[in-house]
Amino acid sequence: MRLLHVVHSCNPLAGGVAEAVNRLAEAAAEVDCVAEIATCDQPLSSFLEELDLAARGFGPASGSSYHSCPALGSWLMENAASFDALVSHGLWQYPGVAVRKAARKAGKPYFVYPHGMLDPWFKNQYPFKHLKKVLFWWFRQGQILRNAKAVCFTTDEERRLARGTFRPYQCNEAVTGLGVANPPSNADVQTKAFFDKFPNLLEKRKLLFLGRIHRKKGIDLLLKAFEELSTADDHLVVAGPSEDGFFAEELVRSSSAFADRITWAGMISGDLKWGALRSADSLILPSHQENFGMVVAEALAVGTPVLITDKVNLWREVEDDRAGKVSTDDISGVNALMREWKNPAFAKLAPNARPCFEKRFRINTAARNLSALVASN
Repeated sequence: MRLLHVVHSCNPLAGGVAEAVNRLAEAAAEVDCVAEIATCDQPLSSFLEELDLAARGFGPASGSSYHSCPALGSWLMENAASFDALVSHGLWQYPGVAVRKAARKAGKPYFVYPHGMLDPWFKNQYPFKHLKKVLFWWFRQGQILRNAKAVCFTTDEERRLARGTFRPYQCNEAVTGLGVANPPSNADVQTKAFFDKFPNLLEKRKLLFLGRIHRKKGIDLLLKAFEELSTADDHLVVAGPSEDGFFAEELVRSSSAFADRITWAGMISGDLKWGALRSADSLILPSHQENFGMVVAEALAVGTPVLITDKVNLWREVEDDRAGKVSTDDISGVNALMREWKNPAFAKLAPNARPCFEKRFRINTAARNLSALVASN
């Protein structure tokens, strides 16, 4: 079976959608599929060349929010027939329109992953932008979903939330899951890499935030809760790229009173990232909206329990498996998560983390589910 994944960008700095597409496509080989990727990225982008599969860039796309990329559309029209199915990732942009058009011409089925872009949080947070999306929904996006063989959701929670945002809502729903690959096995090397970089953290009790420094991640609430409830032996590690320099500077200023208990690690990857996840006593993700939470699956994969809000869409699975604690995405909820972390009983959840990953969040399971869905259509 040959599948073509089409997405605006595969740049890891673009966030969760790019990461999800890269991992899902790479896992296809484990379930006897051949997967390729087509994007609006520049053709010679280094991150495309680093993937273990054929990944083509047809950019640059236009600077508009729609990100038109005629070269991608032309290539799809010429090559869609050579694939068994096309898989479009994300909404509101050119790739979805191009996939539908090319699939219809080639007589091939196509599937759509919304990746949380139907979550009502965006409607409530950006009401004027939502009005623009309503028009596009009536004109184009709703039709793209209706004509798809299936709309693939990563969790039941994502599917539930998607149903109330736009009208009319008509599509063939499927929950295919998502996840991460098994972590690299050189745990000692990874942990050493982390402590070589941050030797002052060796004897500290560490709470790790790993993700983009973005307002929707709730990190401002985390800093307030940490300041109020942490003690001298506690340390917060904040790791991830910043998209908004002003917001990042604001966070640093607001935490100056307890700066000795925070490490701003910046973007980390490879052994350094895995070392951070393995050495942390817990990962915390206090997001206001999180379609899946790849970093949560990564933490569980190395046996680290998690603290998340009920706006991280895999929260039900974490709660059911007792692999962490869940609370609301306000200051009282994040304070509650901090208190859970401070409670000695929290450490007893660690043995549940890895089994939760094995049961629910292996990427080859998601790849197998997608392959079976395509085969059934």
